[in-house]
Amino acid sequence: MAQEHVPVLIVGAGGAGLSLSLLLHQQGITTMLVERRLDVSWVPRARNLNFRTLEVLRGLGLQEEVYAVGDRFMHSYLKETLASPEQKGVPGLNVDALIPSNQQEISLEPFVMYCPQSRLEPLLLAANKQRGCDVRYGVRLVSFKQDEAGVTATLEEVATGRSYVVSADYLVGSDGAHTRPDRFNLSASDVRHPHIRELLGIQSQGYGAIPEYFIFIYFRAPWQPLIAGREADVFVINNSDVQGMFMSGKGDFGAFLINYQPAKGESYEEYTPERCQTLVEKAIGQAGMKVEIIDVVHWQPAEDVAEQFQKGRVFLVGDAAHTMPAFKGLGLNTAVQSAQNLAWKLAAVIHEQAGPELLATYQIERHPVGRFAAHQSLTGPVASVLLQGVAVDLLSKAEDLPLFYSMAGYRYRSQATMVEDASSSEQEIALLDREEFTGLPGSRVPHLWLGLGGQRLSTLDLLDGRFILFAGPAGIPWQQAATEVAGSLGIKLATYCVGADGGLLDLENAWQTKMGVSAEGALLVRPDGFVAWRTDTLPTSPEASLKQVLISILCRKNF
Repeated sequence: MAQEHVPVLIVGAGGAGLSLSLLLHQQGITTMLVERRLDVSWVPRARNLNFRTLEVLRGLGLQEEVYAVGDRFMHSYLKETLASPEQKGVPGLNVDALIPSNQQEISLEPFVMYCPQSRLEPLLLAANKQRGCDVRYGVRLVSFKQDEAGVTATLEEVATGRSYVVSADYLVGSDGAHTRPDRFNLSASDVRHPHIRELLGIQSQGYGAIPEYFIFIYFRAPWQPLIAGREADVFVINNSDVQGMFMSGKGDFGAFLINYQPAKGESYEEYTPERCQTLVEKAIGQAGMKVEIIDVVHWQPAEDVAEQFQKGRVFLVGDAAHTMPAFKGLGLNTAVQSAQNLAWKLAAVIHEQAGPELLATYQIERHPVGRFAAHQSLTGPVASVLLQGVAVDLLSKAEDLPLFYSMAGYRYRSQATMVEDASSSEQEIALLDREEFTGLPGSRVPHLWLGLGGQRLSTLDLLDGRFILFAGPAGIPWQQAATEVAGSLGIKLATYCVGADGGLLDLENAWQTKMGVSAEGALLVRPDGFVAWRTDTLPTSPEASLKQVLISILCRKNF
């Protein structure tokens, strides 16, 4: 059987897979992305993008597209029916109270933006097509095998049944959480083809399924006039006939979420399309409005983290790696950020710029973050509204930390960073407060306003998938060193001198405060925007020092 070959085969075109395809394309890596669904998601599902994810999309040059389809974070209202004129705020869902007071000092992006998956996935797919990426819908993974040389996968077209073989250097599973036998509309083919994580035999960590049970009712109705002009994306409905939550989709599409309680004898089998249509009509509360039920899906939130994010030449990203409750909106965001972490490392190894040991740092860096985000997601603002059944206190108040920590308030500790201290091990998550965003190796590079040719831009605007060396006002020798080192190692390394004549203007006069180094110092930023190394001094041979640092970070000691 004839084979196609591709450096990276990605299975699953959700937010994680589509983002990974773009991130690898940015690094010059050809991919094939396959998805068993016939089209992008048209349901809202994940609804919000946090500032760290927005920074990733900015680095891909998609900020204008995201801002065009997204909105500033909206509010939630409690109503008797959607059509009733009275409404009030929902206790516990005051998102404004969650935004740090110094957010503008942390990022040029808003803390949270409303951009549901039904808007994000089409945007990401369009960007993939515009950039010539190979994305194939209606294609599923049948089987795969791997050895030291690569991965061989058998794929099948859903519509025709035609199968073909693809060989790849690496396989990435972004095909969602493991198959659950209790979902509505689970076809025989879904059962026959388990997800990559299951095929790898990787076990799970975490609480598992939470004893709370929900029904998503996806529908189509001319309901937009009832919500148009209101600064809200969620309407909580509470009347004598029905209690639930509306989430707006695209056009006439929408979703209604209800909670049911098996302890009281209720079961999701009772929610037939006919009953669901009645419930949605009563929740809308407008006589004569025709409601068409598209799908009815059971959902049980879970904290479920894979013990391994890598097994040989196969990696897990997104829900395939970590499933978490939606109470803090961290699932998709954590997935996109993991994709960014993996992309530059895969690219560096495929381009033979790094040793294969670099790939092991994906597990070391992202597993603690995924585990932490999943655990923090056991509660959150949305939980106070959704949990009406067996409301188990799974996360104590002492453990429940501000959202900032899960978004960006952590440090990596691996061979891919030159850590200055050893206050925690690689297996533990190292947290840092907002005030500690001062260029510490392993943390996201600080946001610093700079001037270039009369233009005001942030350090974050310069993140484009390359290594970047920022030097201080007296660090001009670092620029020449960076050019020579990049050539000798065969890597892409941009360099900027901040505050020096002919360099970038330090508009805030905050180089030393924000970057934590002297005027002679320098700061090396990885392609994913995290600080890899910094120094306060200008050595006799900046070239030798920088080269040794990059050799270490890229695991090139045996080259």
